[in-house]
Amino acid sequence: MSPSLLNPYFLLGTAILILLVRVSGGQHRTNVGAIGSLLLLSIASPWSLMLVLAVVAVVVWPSYRLNVVGRTSAIAARRALPFIAAVVLLTGFMAIFKVAQRVQATSNSLTRVTEIFGFSYFLFRALNFLVVQHLTKLEEPRPLRLLYYLAFPTTFTSGPIQRYLDFRAQTDSGPPLETSQLYEGLYRVVRGFFRKLVLAFALDGIVTHFLGLPELTMVHSILIITALYLYFYFDFAGYSDIAIGLGLALGIRVPENFRRPFLSSSLTEFWRNWHITLVDWLREHVFIPLGGMRAGRAKAGALALLIMILCGMWHGLTTSFFLWGLWHGLHMLLESWIGLRPIPRASQHGLKYWAMVGWTNVRVALGALLFLPAGDDVVRVLRGLIP
Repeated sequence: MSPSLLNPYFLLGTAILILLVRVSGGQHRTNVGAIGSLLLLSIASPWSLMLVLAVVAVVVWPSYRLNVVGRTSAIAARRALPFIAAVVLLTGFMAIFKVAQRVQATSNSLTRVTEIFGFSYFLFRALNFLVVQHLTKLEEPRPLRLLYYLAFPTTFTSGPIQRYLDFRAQTDSGPPLETSQLYEGLYRVVRGFFRKLVLAFALDGIVTHFLGLPELTMVHSILIITALYLYFYFDFAGYSDIAIGLGLALGIRVPENFRRPFLSSSLTEFWRNWHITLVDWLREHVFIPLGGMRAGRAKAGALALLIMILCGMWHGLTTSFFLWGLWHGLHMLLESWIGLRPIPRASQHGLKYWAMVGWTNVRVALGALLFLPAGDDVVRVLRGLIP
């Protein structure tokens, strides 16, 4: 079985893990969760487990220990070199994995790649752990907690991406698991399955139906663009709901991934409210280290363009994903150059606000066409918009 929350067997295993975690005492909850997560991953995808343990044993843990030892040294390079080497290795692993996924899309010889389902999200968490350890004097005395963080089952195959410090704080405090938290989690799981299996499924059917027509009119094209845009939202927001809900049941509040994105008045604001954890991760690990917070409009806009291209290539090493990232990045670059700012909450009314909201959603929806698997379909839909 694949380690996906949509797989009934993996979902059943997660439910059993939730039961074990909730009946265990606060002192042992993290250890039970870590061992249970690793066992669940070993059953769902042995290759994923082997890869996770290998990366932790060869790269993450040695780099962390060298960083701790280097804190007592006056030579800064003794801390920096292991950290830089680990970052380069993990980034290289991610690039290799993306290339392997691309090759596997056109070949049946790499079927095991599909088993290593959530490797990118695992690497994001591993990099965040190493960055935190490099920038602070915080130590991780519990290797099992690190493994629990890296292999947390509800977010292993997809987002949201949780920060190490946030995860650690929740396992450190160890508050009793309240029934209200379980009920909240169950509500999010039910809502997530409804969004993904009902709404997203229906929207996908609408897109497929109209794309199958021999000729597309303007109405058909508008319906395809709208349904496709909403499909991506309900599909991913639904999965995020399931991950967040199951995380709550395990006693871990996973961060939100969406925050009223359709009411954004600019592309820059939109990407603060859509797939929030991925964009925040790129901002914290790319934008800020490259001086984005202190940069002028031109440099900040250029860095936003870089981040969106990276975001596109992270989705897949294809021309379509590159163009998708470029499309969003260029709009954000332009917004930065002209000094466009999101409209404050108190002023979010009137014709100007709703016009900006509409223009933002039009641009995002048009960009979503690049996710269609067939390039001819993109051309057909755009051609249909012409009277």
